[in-house]
Amino acid sequence: MNRILIADDEEKIRRVVVAFLQDRGYDVKEADCGRTAVRAAEDFWPQVVLMDLAMPDINGIEAMSQIHRFLPGCKVIFITAYGSIESAVEAMRKGAFDYITKPFRNDDLLLRIQKALKVAELEDRVERLEDQLADRYSFSNIIGDSAPMKQVLELVRRVMGKDTTVFIIGETGTGKELVARSIHHHGPRKNGRFVAINCAAIPESLVEDELFGHEKGAYTGASSRRTGRFEEADGGTLFLDEICKLSPQAQPKLLRVLQEREITRIGGSGTLPVDVRIICATSRDPLEEVKAGKFMEELYYRLNVFPIRLPPLRDRKEDIPALVDYFIPRFNRTLGTSVVGIAQEAMELLKSYNWPGNVRELENTIHNSVLMAEEDVIKAEHLPLRIQGVRESGGKRGQMNLAEMLSDVERRTILRVLAEEGGNRTRAARRLGISRQTLITKIQAYGIK
Repeated sequence: MNRILIADDEEKIRRVVVAFLQDRGYDVKEADCGRTAVRAAEDFWPQVVLMDLAMPDINGIEAMSQIHRFLPGCKVIFITAYGSIESAVEAMRKGAFDYITKPFRNDDLLLRIQKALKVAELEDRVERLEDQLADRYSFSNIIGDSAPMKQVLELVRRVMGKDTTVFIIGETGTGKELVARSIHHHGPRKNGRFVAINCAAIPESLVEDELFGHEKGAYTGASSRRTGRFEEADGGTLFLDEICKLSPQAQPKLLRVLQEREITRIGGSGTLPVDVRIICATSRDPLEEVKAGKFMEELYYRLNVFPIRLPPLRDRKEDIPALVDYFIPRFNRTLGTSVVGIAQEAMELLKSYNWPGNVRELENTIHNSVLMAEEDVIKAEHLPLRIQGVRESGGKRGQMNLAEMLSDVERRTILRVLAEEGGNRTRAARRLGISRQTLITKIQAYGIK
């Protein structure tokens, strides 16, 4: 229930407004002076305060100022006499949401209250989303206690508060964008935008347009002005992923922007200043790319201000248990499952595997295994066959013939689809491309419960 506080030294006005708002489902408290209003707000925590601008002890502006010290998001609507409009406007400059003049119609007052509540709700939602974003890209989400990761974390700590260009180098799936976002969200530009662009995914003919934008009529089909990624990131961070795959034609243009801190839209006649922090990343060895003539040496040195190398997962396998402990509850929340851990045999298999896809591959593996787990623990049999095969020479799975392996794959596929469809056999059969009766027969044959 929305909470509204009305502060007015005229009892008749308070009584009428309180009755009007209570009839419409609001939780309403009242105060007869400014100091009483401040004390009531401390106890009641209203979302909206209706307050007379002129009261006998302290005026409304002073009362608002005191309320905003502990309730900065509270919306204050001032009630004022016609001759005091200038004071009401001054109050809005100092933080009031709106004002209404006496005498007023209750419906007009209600519209202002509803508008104030809507704005308060949107601000609260934005704050929650920002908190979620901060949590998602929290420094604590960079998981690892191994020696290589301790070095990475120390570098991230050193640079995150500085407005410095960062070059992140690491294989695919090592978490380059997570590190980039963490640096941004803990840095001096955290209130600006984080704009990510994959340089490898842009067709060569569109690179300049994507980065710098174009003016209306710049070329056939340019029916309106388009801002590029540099302008979008102005005041924030531009993340250039796979920078070493940027086309040779675009590299000198990027270098010029980094040197001059200004861009020119395609078809434009003037330059536009841009203020962005650059964080770039690559899965290649940038120096090898320079030696091969695929990446400009001058651009490399311009970007390589503060390099951070992320180790592949195969070089920090001691971090796998911590990563698994991080992923399991996360997937429990999204999938509605209740897996509590992983069996020792399964963990040993994870540690024995070399993880060519790095942390991203481990994440997807745990996602799949949480779905496949028939009880509350991930067992070796719930892992993908490529991982079970790590020790196949010493176990039964290494002695499977082709028919047995195909049956095993079929059983696991049926288990996964049933889990994804919430146990609904009709929908599962449709997805598997078989009849419901055939699915039931297979369920019975495989002993699936």
